[in-house]
Amino acid sequence: MPFEFRFNHIALYVRDLSASAAFYGEIIGLKEIENKTRRPEIRWFAVDSDREIHLISNPDAPAPERPISDHFCLATPHFDDALAYLKSRGVRFRNLHGEPMTFNLRGDGVRQTYFQDPDNYWVEVCEANSDGTVG
Repeated sequence: MPFEFRFNHIALYVRDLSASAAFYGEIIGLKEIENKTRRPEIRWFAVDSDREIHLISNPDAPAPERPISDHFCLATPHFDDALAYLKSRGVRFRNLHGEPMTFNLRGDGVRQTYFQDPDNYWVEVCEANSDGTVG
């Protein structure tokens, strides 16, 4: 392959920037970082030292129904602790089959669960190895 690509960020249009920022910052616990665009309708959050979520305000956008297959995933080697944390913050998660407050195993044996943000974006949380790799 002539180029080496790495995932850098995902940009999400949100209806209520303050509510979404509170969700990703206060509820999920991601650290808000400098928005290098300096545009007030955009806020950035660090997933780790190399990846980010960019929230872009679009108050006229409806929160559409989104299929669970359209999601992004946050991986953690502390899966059980992450579920306990989400539960303590009032986040309603579910497994792939729709059963509430539980997880399922992916085809490769990795535990995973899903929840939605204020704009109905699906977020998967999956179990990672201690080195951050999955599977």
